[in-house]
Amino acid sequence: MSNANQESALIELFKASGKAHHQAFLASNGEDAEWPIWYADYLREPLGQLLQVTFTRSQLIYCLMHIEFERQALLSNMPANVMAWPELYTNHFIEQFAATDKPSEDKLALYYSPYCPYCIFVRSAIDKLKLDVELLDISANRKHFDALVAERNRATVPVLKISAATGNNRWMPESRCIVQYLEKTYGESKD
Repeated sequence: MSNANQESALIELFKASGKAHHQAFLASNGEDAEWPIWYADYLREPLGQLLQVTFTRSQLIYCLMHIEFERQALLSNMPANVMAWPELYTNHFIEQFAATDKPSEDKLALYYSPYCPYCIFVRSAIDKLKLDVELLDISANRKHFDALVAERNRATVPVLKISAATGNNRWMPESRCIVQYLEKTYGESKD
């Protein structure tokens, strides 16, 4: 499936899930304090098929909550520029889980802080996999800090920047997601 087709299919999946959720909670006008659980159950299989990833229920709940926190942060900072939630969720899942077209041509850069335990976890995986990753210490270099904030509206690390040969950039936060991506894409079985 092409990237454009995958993106369209994901947007349609999220729109359909929103409609189904609203119907399921029609009596409460769509209000559901436990919404991530409902969405995780609804999305787990079709989302996994589209992205060719096996999701656990808890992983998907975590991802959905994380995206919603990101969306809320964007809304509070710049409401006029925030895209509709299905597109935002689609972008997040593509950044986090979609396969890269030509991983051997990608340039990797890790925004990190040397004292962050999550960054240490990611750097350990990078060392184990013997990857060539540019390390950008945001605590030692203000330029790296400013670049991260300009792109992500926050300075939370670690964040892996994946720069494709085509010029497209993907920004991947969350240490577990980064390590999973690196192992899946560059692990020994991919040599």
